[in-house]
Amino acid sequence: MSNTAQLTRMVRLSEALPNLPEQALFHAGPPYKDGPPDAVLNAAAQAAVMEGWATDTDAARGLLLQSPPAIKLLPAQDHGLVVPLAQVAGPSTWCVEVGNEALKVYSPVSEGPAPALRFGSIDPLCRDRAQNDCKQFADHINPLLENAPIHPEALMQQALQLGDDGHAIVSAGTKLWVNTLEKLPDATREKILTNAGFALTTWMAYCSWKLRTSSSTISAIGANGIEFGVKFKNANEWITVSAPPPSGPRFKPDHPAQALGAIGDSAVVDACGYGGQALKNAPTLLTEWKDYLPDDATTRPDHILCPESGCIDPARIQAARLAPIINLAILDRQGADTPIGRGHYCPPLSVFQQPS
Repeated sequence: MSNTAQLTRMVRLSEALPNLPEQALFHAGPPYKDGPPDAVLNAAAQAAVMEGWATDTDAARGLLLQSPPAIKLLPAQDHGLVVPLAQVAGPSTWCVEVGNEALKVYSPVSEGPAPALRFGSIDPLCRDRAQNDCKQFADHINPLLENAPIHPEALMQQALQLGDDGHAIVSAGTKLWVNTLEKLPDATREKILTNAGFALTTWMAYCSWKLRTSSSTISAIGANGIEFGVKFKNANEWITVSAPPPSGPRFKPDHPAQALGAIGDSAVVDACGYGGQALKNAPTLLTEWKDYLPDDATTRPDHILCPESGCIDPARIQAARLAPIINLAILDRQGADTPIGRGHYCPPLSVFQQPS
């Protein structure tokens, strides 16, 4: 059995995981104690329409908000997948499948640049891309993967040497991902490359796989826009804390939008030594965030990463009294076609206190 993970196919979630709960959609981070924020509600409404559970997004919102909800919202990582930012996955969502014979993890195929579901956009174009472009990607890519395997870890390591951090910046990784498939039709290649963040969900699926198959004590980590959470192996419940917005510059400083709290399952990337633990490889981010990052941003990982697994180690975090840095986009609380900034989030140490 291989102990390394590769991208095996693009597949609809229901085909890969046929025993998913019925009438359920899957969001980032820990479970919601009350309703989701508006950005996630937008993405959930879009997903419900794509599933055929509602005729339009207004009707879908009604089904999601009624008591009890006619459509359930469940944490993606509790069901074998990871979703970016505010995106919500459903049974028909096209996903990348990453893993080995022992475990496979899923994450939505990134449907395109802005406007995008992951930003909480309500634009119908997102649905068209998610349904049609992603199917086209699968049709063209799946036949090539047997003879041109994509190994995420190798590509991520190469991309670090090209200025990526593996999370906030994945443009080099996206090019490496696409260039692995030499026989990919030019039109498909060009469409994918319009989305510099395309590779991120493959990296996310790989990092979730790594957390779950390595010696790491963490099985899940992420935020839902209201709370940030960590789930330890053999634990039934998430440990959660309130999630403020990430700290970082706005793309349009005069833009009046209120920021959503930290959100996304992409924290799995930072938990595996990339993202906020790889800032020394991303001079662009060090410059852009110089007024926001802690002074020890480039040396902090030395104190909190496990040398064997390469993942953040809760015991080392507690001993050093240093939290990991998690790189995240800053979203409009109401949802929007694009993010309003990007930055980082350092969770409280308490969330890494493993239950005795």
